[in-house]
Amino acid sequence: LASRRVARPRVALVASTARQKLLAVAAATGCTVVGCKVPSLVAEQPTGLDETMRGAKNRLSQALATDEAAGADLAVAIESGLLRALSGDEETWVDVAVVIVRDLATGGEAMATSAGVQFPTAAVGEWAEAGAEGTVGEVLSENTGCDKHDPHAALTCARFPRAALLE
Repeated sequence: LASRRVARPRVALVASTARQKLLAVAAATGCTVVGCKVPSLVAEQPTGLDETMRGAKNRLSQALATDEAAGADLAVAIESGLLRALSGDEETWVDVAVVIVRDLATGGEAMATSAGVQFPTAAVGEWAEAGAEGTVGEVLSENTGCDKHDPHAALTCARFPRAALLE
């Protein structure tokens, strides 16, 4: 009788231990996810696409240097940041995530951004006036009672929780 090989489930290493990121990667890839806590080496609340992208790249590099990387098929890094846009004299802030996925067998890599969610300009202003410490999500949580890691759900009436946006 021919022996049958049981395929090992694919494993995705996620450069974070944040629940929303782990859920999103599991849903998007169908992989078993392993999270590792690694620094982004950028501000806790990145602003601008450059800093947000740099944070995702840093997370990926840091994750690939961990012991957990040895058993993974994919490595995924996600960094969220605020992008500023002007519409005439009016300032608008949109939270987006940069997502990088690397196939560890081939070295192939892809980068994308999530859909964005507009954050209230007043909350961004309050965060900035307080010294830009922490995140705007923390300000929104203090003001509204929402989850500081997922203000997206509250801001979109539960239509777009953070995990769904990252997926």
